[in-house]
Amino acid sequence: MKNTLLYLIISLLSFCPMYGFAQCTPGLITVIHATSGFDSLLDPDGDGYITESGLPFTTDSTEAAEFEIIPHSVTGWLEVADVDEVSNDVTSPCANTDLITDANGGDFAYYNIVDPSPTSPTSGDEYILFRFRLAQPPNGSFGYNFLVDTDSKYGEGIDANSTCGNRGFEREVQFSNAGGKMGVSVYEVDGATSTSPLAPTPCDQCVSVSDVQQACAKSAGGCTSTNAQFVTFPLPLFWLGIPSDVNIGGLFISAATAKSGNGSSALGGGNVADLGGLNGGTSVCGCDDPNLTACAKYDCQTQCLNTAFVALPVSYHYFTAEAGARDVYLRWATATESNNSHFDVEHSTDGVSFTALSRVFGVGTSATATEYDFTHQAPPPGTHYYRLRQVDVDGTFRYSPIEAVTFGAVAAGDFTIIPSIVTANSLRVERSGVASDVPAELAVFDAMGRLLLQKRHMGGNELILDVASLRPGAYFLQLRSGGVMATKRFLKQ
Repeated sequence: MKNTLLYLIISLLSFCPMYGFAQCTPGLITVIHATSGFDSLLDPDGDGYITESGLPFTTDSTEAAEFEIIPHSVTGWLEVADVDEVSNDVTSPCANTDLITDANGGDFAYYNIVDPSPTSPTSGDEYILFRFRLAQPPNGSFGYNFLVDTDSKYGEGIDANSTCGNRGFEREVQFSNAGGKMGVSVYEVDGATSTSPLAPTPCDQCVSVSDVQQACAKSAGGCTSTNAQFVTFPLPLFWLGIPSDVNIGGLFISAATAKSGNGSSALGGGNVADLGGLNGGTSVCGCDDPNLTACAKYDCQTQCLNTAFVALPVSYHYFTAEAGARDVYLRWATATESNNSHFDVEHSTDGVSFTALSRVFGVGTSATATEYDFTHQAPPPGTHYYRLRQVDVDGTFRYSPIEAVTFGAVAAGDFTIIPSIVTANSLRVERSGVASDVPAELAVFDAMGRLLLQKRHMGGNELILDVASLRPGAYFLQLRSGGVMATKRFLKQ
C-alpha cells in the first residue's frame, strides 16, 4: 500500500515546479497512482522514483537505461521511433502538448509489455505500459495519443483498410488529462481518420486519470523547460487485441498529441498538436511538398516515422526455443542491425527471475540478415523460459519476447511443430502423451485471435497441416486432443 502522505512530503521537499518551487528532482514521482493493484507496474519497489537505483537520473542522454525494471516484463522498455524531434518541433517549444526528447535528440516515448504468465499470452493478466516525455506537466483538455498498428500491415496496397490519413493503424490509445473523456480510452480506428466517425470504443475511460503517473525528467532535449515530465499509464493489453508474445518487430507504434482530449482522433493530421519526431513544415522525408493534401502530408509523416521504426538498432526475423533429446536449442535471426554490441542469453525457471547463460556478440551494423544460435546443455526437466537482452554499443539495452519450452517429462496433449519456422507449404505436428487413435483438431489463429485454418484428424501422432495460404508472419497453432488443448507459436516465412 502506498503511503500517500510520505510521497507528498517527498515531492514538496524536492521543490517540484508543479507546486511553484524550483526544478524538481529528476526521476522523482510527482503524481502517484491511486489503485494499489498498479503498484507492481508503476513503482514496484515503492521508493517514489522511476529509476532502478531509487535515486535521481545521473544522465540526461540515456535516461531509458536507468528506468526501473518492471517485474514480469517480457520486453523491457522499448523506444517509439523518432525522427529529429529537436530541430523539427511541431509546436511552440516547451508547450504542455510538446513531445520532447532526451539530450541525444531521441527517445521521447516508450512502451513495455508485462505478463505474469508468459506461457499463456492471452489469459487476461497482461498489461502494456505507455510512457512519454512532455515539456511541461499535462494541463488542460488535450489528448496524449499512441497510434498502434496491430496486424503488422502498414501502407497503401499493404493494409486492406489503408485510407488517406490512416495507412494502417488499428487502435488509438488516448490519455486525456481533463474534459469529458478524462482518463485513458482506446478507440477502434481501422480504416478511420479524424474526418470520419470513430468506431465504437472498446475501452471507454477504462483507466482512471488518477492512475496516470507523472515523474520529473532530467532531459528536456532542445527545449528550455525546467519541468519536463515523464507521463506513464497502464493499459490491459487485451484492449489492443494482441497477445503478450507479439512479434515486436512488426508492432508499429506512433505517438502524437491532439488539440482535444474529448475522444478526438489524432489521425488525419487535422487535430494534431505534435506528431512525435518531426515537423510537417520541414523537408524531412519530403513531407513539405506543397502539393500534398492535409491527410497525405500526415501519411508522409507517419510513414517517415515507420521507416525510422524499421531502422531500430535490431530488427528480429525470429527467436525460437526448441527442446531436443538432451539440450534446448535457441535460434534467432536479425533482419538488420545498427550499432549492436551483443546479446545476453538469459534463462529462467519461473518466467520472472532471469540469469545470464552466455554472451553472443553481434555484427555491429548490417543491412543483411544474420543468424545466431545457442545451446543450453542438459537443463533439468521442467518448463524453461528464455529471452535475449540486446545491448547497443552505448550500453542501451532492450529485451526480446520470452520463449518458453518444456524439457524432459512430456505433458499429456503436448506437441511439437516441425519446423517452428515454416518455409514450405506445410508443417508437421508430432503429438505425445495421447494415444494415437484419439482424434485431433488443429486450428491456426493470427495475432488478433482470428481463426484462419482448421483441420480435423481421426488419429495418428504425426499430423500434417497445409499452411500455403498463410502470408509470412507469426501465428498460433492450437491442438485439441483427448480433452486437452495446447497452443504454440510458429513463424511462416
